[in-house]
Amino acid sequence: MNNVNTYTIFTPIVKETLQKGESYPYNIYRQVDEKIFSILLKKNEIFDTSPQCFVVDENISNLFIKSTDKHKYQSYIQKHISDILDNQTISLDAKASLIKEIASVTMYDLFQSDVNSENLLKINTLVNNSIKLILTDKNAMYSMLKVTTYDYYTYTHCIDVATYALGFGSYLQLELDDLNTLGKAAMLHDLGKKNIPYEIITKNDKLTTDEYELIKEHPLHSVELLQQTGESNQKLLTLIAQHHEKCDGTGYPYGLKEEQIDTLAKIIAVCDVFNALTTQRTYKNRMSSYDAFKIMCNEMSHHLCKKTLKHFIGFMGCKEYEKNAFGALT
Repeated sequence: MNNVNTYTIFTPIVKETLQKGESYPYNIYRQVDEKIFSILLKKNEIFDTSPQCFVVDENISNLFIKSTDKHKYQSYIQKHISDILDNQTISLDAKASLIKEIASVTMYDLFQSDVNSENLLKINTLVNNSIKLILTDKNAMYSMLKVTTYDYYTYTHCIDVATYALGFGSYLQLELDDLNTLGKAAMLHDLGKKNIPYEIITKNDKLTTDEYELIKEHPLHSVELLQQTGESNQKLLTLIAQHHEKCDGTGYPYGLKEEQIDTLAKIIAVCDVFNALTTQRTYKNRMSSYDAFKIMCNEMSHHLCKKTLKHFIGFMGCKEYEKNAFGALT
């Protein structure tokens, strides 16, 4: 048995993705002890489900790879994600975790590199696969919501807003084209923050007037970055430009009133605010859904579309606030 100690860093992988007859471009390990890992399947070795293969032991809850092989694992998952989503033996939770992992890598790379047609194509694929999972099983959304992030980073925030928006859009029974545009717009809505100084984006204290004016430019930066890659979907660009508009006209960048704001942009706005309130920030603790809805219904009732917010509360199943919200938002 080839054991490796913890001087090597290991990363857990989704056990259910191992399929009989497949081989993998990395060693796969199980944890023997707190500091000891042993090889279960060697790189490029065919996996089978014979009794002597430890991998089939149901008592093994986690499998691991070396962290140095993580990019190989992620590439494998991206290449095979369509087959994984079609595989009925893989749990919804596992599928949701894999989509979230792909999303995290894709969005992190997008925020760290130049925006080009290649990485935007990955966003398209990611949104399509998320929609595929949501529409395939009515319980898939619960699995996807379980892997939303509690800590706030711009790229994880974009993923979570897209997750809420896609689930909510499906709940509202949007047409497939609208659902796809909504998901992509939600995923890319804060892309323009790439052009805002990092120290402003991550500032813990209150922003100065000048800093806030810079922040307010990010929706149009997002649109410009996409236009530079040849993006011609005007609906998509409109949703991104309008995600910070407010129904009372006090939003930005255009100061639009409720009737001027696209219906799908109103969805992104609600999901955006909800996620911002319910994730941990360096300068504030995360709120419960109940407390977030309390603020959204009372303090933000003139900013957010009341009809959209009511439906979102129903989608989230916040029963203890749903009745109160319907009264507060009349």
